[in-house]
Amino acid sequence: MKLLGMDAPIVLIWLIVGIVFGIASGKVAQKKGYSYSAFCALGFFLGVIGLIVALVMPDKAVKSVDIADGLLKYKRLLDEGVISQSEFDAKKKELMGEDS
Repeated sequence: MKLLGMDAPIVLIWLIVGIVFGIASGKVAQKKGYSYSAFCALGFFLGVIGLIVALVMPDKAVKSVDIADGLLKYKRLLDEGVISQSEFDAKKKELMGEDS
């Protein structure tokens, strides 16, 4: 039996491979704070390339935690009088990635 010009078992294998890479890409991306469905589609259509893209994407959650920890550290220094308000504001802009 032919499907899409190929034997049915070959089409079934490609479909299963696409689903496996789609789910794997989606789950990796979701753990990093990205859209599950977008990376699931990427993995389904691009296979291992979609999974590699999901694996090399930076972790959004870690960046948020790093920013919060940095702000708390500099706020404590400000409260203790170690740094001035202008120094705190400069560090806050730096951590938040704002342009001067």
